[in-house]
Amino acid sequence: MRAMIYRSYGGPERLEMADIPRPSPGPGHVLVRVIASSVNPVDWKRASGKLRLIMPVTLPAVPGFDVAGDVVELGPGVTGYAIGDRVHARIATSLGPGACAEYAVVGLDVLAKAPAGMDPGEAAALPLAGLTALQGLRDRAGLPLEGARERVLVVGASGGVGHIGVQIARASGATVVGVCSGRNAALVSSLGAHDVIDYTKPNPYRGQAPFDIVLDCVGGNPFPWIAMLGRGGRYASPMPGPGVFLRSLLNPLTGKKARAVMLKSNAADLRVLDRLVEAGKLRVAIDRRYPLTDLRAAWERSMSGRVAGKIVIEVAAAEASGPSRP
Repeated sequence: MRAMIYRSYGGPERLEMADIPRPSPGPGHVLVRVIASSVNPVDWKRASGKLRLIMPVTLPAVPGFDVAGDVVELGPGVTGYAIGDRVHARIATSLGPGACAEYAVVGLDVLAKAPAGMDPGEAAALPLAGLTALQGLRDRAGLPLEGARERVLVVGASGGVGHIGVQIARASGATVVGVCSGRNAALVSSLGAHDVIDYTKPNPYRGQAPFDIVLDCVGGNPFPWIAMLGRGGRYASPMPGPGVFLRSLLNPLTGKKARAVMLKSNAADLRVLDRLVEAGKLRVAIDRRYPLTDLRAAWERSMSGRVAGKIVIEVAAAEASGPSRP
């Protein structure tokens, strides 16, 4: 099968198209014909080698954690799925090649049927970012998914995780304030934010009331955000630096909590997101779409830091390269 691989650590220039063996599903797994994947910063960060101590890569490697496609083969003992089912997942690359390939092995523990009528690119772009936002808000920051009365600040509200976090918080009943640049303010407002802060303006946070929850999807120094929390406030970041872990040591001694978000991929949480999609309360904003052959350009776009929403990789249409499109 065709796949994008990298044979050594480095930047996007290391990516190349190759023919590799098609994997086979074992017990409790299915083989998916990949229609689409998506780019997450962890893809190129792992490929750079900077995360090798905590997320080692077996080289050569096929990148990509997000997948959407059709089931083409069932492993032994698999029930609940049939050949032809449209599915999506955040896969475990320990099972074999990543999602930037024509086929991928996916475990039932992380697999869900994609919502009917959902665009394959959007279905592929949802799992990793959506699960991170959900677990950050619900599990690490204690946001109830129904009847919430919290005031929630989402930092990086136009990014992959942030734009989904805005919608999850809004659907819960919370009052949502998003932080982004002015060029993305209209997008964040359209996703349900009650207010949008343009961080490029002078004194952008003046007049903002204390927040119950801060979901920091940018990372860096957590202390200015923690200072914006009211009594009993909770700060959670899927981009935790040393400051988050140091501040978390003080959690037992203070009314304000700081916690890192460490993704735990699972099918049950993916179905929570799918139900929000089916209810019309959650959509995935697509920044650009690239064919698999243009994965280098897709990574470079992600590395630019100017992505609004998610970048989709169209794997099934990888036979010919072409210009990216919104």
